[in-house]
Amino acid sequence: MLRLLILSFCLWVSIEGLSANFTLAYTANRQGETDPCGCQNPDIGGLGRMAERLLQLKQRGPVLFVDAGNAFFSVPKLSEGRKAFERSRAELIAEAYHQMGLRAYSPGVRDFSAGADFFWKVLKKSGAAAVSANLVGGGSGAKFESFLVVEEAGVRVVVTGLTSFHKTPVPVGIQWHEPKEAFRRVWRAIQAKSPNRVVVLSHLGAQEDTSLAKEFPGLWIIGSQSMDFFSEPKKQGDSFLFEVGIGGQRLGEVEVGSSGAGWSQAKLTELGEAYDTPNAVKKLLQEFKKRK
Repeated sequence: MLRLLILSFCLWVSIEGLSANFTLAYTANRQGETDPCGCQNPDIGGLGRMAERLLQLKQRGPVLFVDAGNAFFSVPKLSEGRKAFERSRAELIAEAYHQMGLRAYSPGVRDFSAGADFFWKVLKKSGAAAVSANLVGGGSGAKFESFLVVEEAGVRVVVTGLTSFHKTPVPVGIQWHEPKEAFRRVWRAIQAKSPNRVVVLSHLGAQEDTSLAKEFPGLWIIGSQSMDFFSEPKKQGDSFLFEVGIGGQRLGEVEVGSSGAGWSQAKLTELGEAYDTPNAVKKLLQEFKKRK
């Protein structure tokens, strides 16, 4: 009995004492939004507030910042009257992402609203790697990587992406492959990298995300297509589903433990007035508003 109590105490200490090696910060479905949403009182969101929160996280330790798509435009198809404004705002978002240190991006349908060439232009400006297991295409040296291997604080993370266009035509210059079949083809290569964690930036939808989670063990799937938000990750088999909502109102944060196999905390942070501290991204926003 005493031995059992000692073992139980040691296990409790090891769990309670688990510290984060780094933070996986994620967003999706910004939909071209740069300002707080005005959807509640007090309002939440805004590029500047997200930048401030990321800065706070970086002061605590390494941060891996990723986006699961639909960041740059408000609609899948731009009207003639909004093209100039939406393109300019997309470039602003890309510049802000560069300031924030975005590492990996997998596109949603809306990201191609101004065409594939413009998508590559803004993505290059963001500084992020374009990751996709089922999209092929590029130009001027731009291309999708099947996956990105990132080492953070001794934890090896593989980040990949999947996109479905559903009823929207596949953009000119982009080749699309059935997502799950494409993922099966790259899965062996991913496993060969001996990752502690595999993160999928998914623009597939809730049903497809659930199916993927059940087939492939141990995935962390960050979804965008369903435009939902989960206060806590949803467990599916040995995998987990994450959703952060729309409009950049919240930042997803996963404090990854030392083994990379789990987290000490996973949550959504509402980006309220507490994150209104001036920063470089806010200066970008002010300059953009002067040009309008």
